[in-house]
Amino acid sequence: MFLNGATSQPLKTANIKLGLALLSTALLAACGGGDSSSTSSLTLNLNAAYEKHTIGGSSVTGTISGYCQGTRVFTLSPTYSGTTLDGKSALLFNEYELDTMAANSNEFCKSFYGSNNISQVKYTGYYDPKTLVPISSGSNPPTTVYQNQLPFPTSVSDGSSGKWFNTISFEKGIPVATGIQTWEVRADTPTTLLFITNNKAYTSIGDQLLFNQTTWYRLNADNTLTPLRKNIQPTALLTGNGDQNIDEVYQQK
Repeated sequence: MFLNGATSQPLKTANIKLGLALLSTALLAACGGGDSSSTSSLTLNLNAAYEKHTIGGSSVTGTISGYCQGTRVFTLSPTYSGTTLDGKSALLFNEYELDTMAANSNEFCKSFYGSNNISQVKYTGYYDPKTLVPISSGSNPPTTVYQNQLPFPTSVSDGSSGKWFNTISFEKGIPVATGIQTWEVRADTPTTLLFITNNKAYTSIGDQLLFNQTTWYRLNADNTLTPLRKNIQPTALLTGNGDQNIDEVYQQK
């Protein structure tokens, strides 16, 4: 889930559903730069920033460029208490999206960026109420199953990195894709760090790469996250037109 959604996402959670009616995967947001020499010793609380960003909800407006062209408004609601579909306690969030695509957009882009009603819930995600790691919805048959989730550390600095979670995506009860979500922290300014997530998805049969997505947030000293930019690289298996590159750059308030 997804900082695409929560991330896609947590910090994103969002859906790719193409080709064989493929997958539901969390996508997220990115950018960077800065003077690493002045920030090598800076230490910040990633766990607290992620918790504030997740519980409070978030919204971004972005410009889409590259293989797809247009604009995107993406909102994650504040979390609320509830249960998964199989009755386990959870924190829930709703995802909303409004896409405005160029008139000559190809079929992949029209499908990937296909939301035209910002008031309609596009996706509902679930977090563990104690650790805020993304958890499975509990549906039967399953859709996306989260595994090996790890909460973010309370203290990170330039060079910190780790695994976040793995996913198995199902279609009609059959596994069609696996995902690997990792994170890293890099130097930025004297008072901020860059928080970067990477999400790679592969076919369950043949282990072929479906997409590679990298997202960047600014980790601020006041324990907040600022979405900056996201890069998505779908392969020919998804686009039907070769490997491609898509950028989303978010407006700063």
